[in-house]
Parts: sequence; structure tokens; C-alpha cells
Amino acid sequence: MTHRNRLWYAARVSLFMLIALTTVSYLDVTLRGNNTRVNRAVIIDPLYAADPGYREEVASLLEGRGYKVDSFMGEDVTVEWLRKMGSYGVVVLRVHSTCNDGMVWLFTGERYSPDKYVLEQLADEVHKAKPSLEADYVFAVGSDFVRHFMKGRFRGTLVVLMGCDGLTGTDLAKAFVEEGASAYVSWDGPVSLEHTDEAFLCLLEAMTLQRLTLGEAVGYTNDLVGADPDYNSTIAFYPAASAGVRIG
Repeated sequence: MTHRNRLWYAARVSLFMLIALTTVSYLDVTLRGNNTRVNRAVIIDPLYAADPGYREEVASLLEGRGYKVDSFMGEDVTVEWLRKMGSYGVVVLRVHSTCNDGMVWLFTGERYSPDKYVLEQLADEVHKAKPSLEADYVFAVGSDFVRHFMKGRFRGTLVVLMGCDGLTGTDLAKAFVEEGASAYVSWDGPVSLEHTDEAFLCLLEAMTLQRLTLGEAVGYTNDLVGADPDYNSTIAFYPAASAGVRIG
């Protein structure tokens, strides 16, 4: 091999090694980045004041399966916060929600003002909503908000909506799944706060401590805790193909 050929061969080997190292580094960062996202969970709880200990119970279950858990409570859960929300492997929404004309709306902790989010209100992405007859109006967001402002945020995410009517209609569930969620689980009708707290704690225990699949955990919870005693609502999940989803 001539001196010139040796130089050319050495240059090709060096270039190959550089490409290989760069590829390995990229894959390592990508995988670690994905694992970081998957191993994060968030509890979104505008109803925190109703039972401040509930967050700790749910967080403990998720942390036991290796998740780093973030929590956002009360009035911190705003429309703007949801717009900028990061990506998580598990999202627990302990919120009021309702179904109106086939569309499901989840309530924030932000008091309503007609002067805020005007364009979003006109676009039917944000609405005012009343948690109870005695309560003040708050902002609520719907499926078009998820599609417009939370695009691609839920890759592989399990979305847990603890409020009323989360699966009376499927538009919100479809929006989360379209943006990458692996599964969406909620109630097929109205539910009391006390009953949803008990039922979803049971479901999360089944998925974390017993390591059941989503389908198994929903069946187990509906059998053990039962339907809401006042409204006869039960927990359901979407889509049907997500029955095998697991936590962790």
C-alpha cells in the first residue's frame, strides 16, 4: 500500500469511527431523553383543598413504580399552564369535568374572566364552566384546545381523567389519543368526588402494586368499588385496543 493510499484508508476509518460515535451518542441521548419523559408523572389537581392528602397517596404509588412525580394544585392549574405543560408518561387529572352537546370539558382552577383568552373562547377551545351552583365560574378546556395547543405532547401517555362524564362523549379521549396518548380512562357518567377518589386510588393501586393491565385494573375496580351509588356510573377506557397498557 502506497503512502497516499495509507492516508486515504486512515481518513476513511477515522470518518467511519466519527459517524459511529456520533450515532451512538445521539441514540444514547434520545433514549435517555425518552426514558426521562416516560418516567415522569404529573398530578393536576384544582380540587386539592377538598382532600390535601390525596396527592400524597397517588404520588407514593407512582413513585413506587419509578416515576418522578410533579404536582400542580388549585389556582396554579390555569389555561396558560395547560398550554405550556410538559410531556409525561402518566397524567392524573383530578378535576371537575362535564359533557355538553357531546363534547367533554375539563375544568381548570382559574377563575373565569370574559377578557382573558378571547380568541380561544371565540374558537370554542375554551369555555366558562360552573363546578356547582354555589361556585364561581372557572375556565374549562376541550378537545380543540388539546389538538391546537398540546400537539404531540402525549406520546405513549396514560391519561387519567377523574371527573364526571369523561367518557360520556369520546371527543376529548380521541383528541388525547390523536396527540399520542396510549390510553384514556374516565367515567361514563356523573360521579361524586368521594367515589372517584376511592375508585381511582383502587385502580392506580391495581396498576402499580399488583401490576395489572389497564383493562384488568378497570374490571377489578368496577367489581371491587362498584358503580357510583347515586349516578350508577362506572369507569371505562378508550380506545378498546388500550386494554393491555401498563404503568411502568
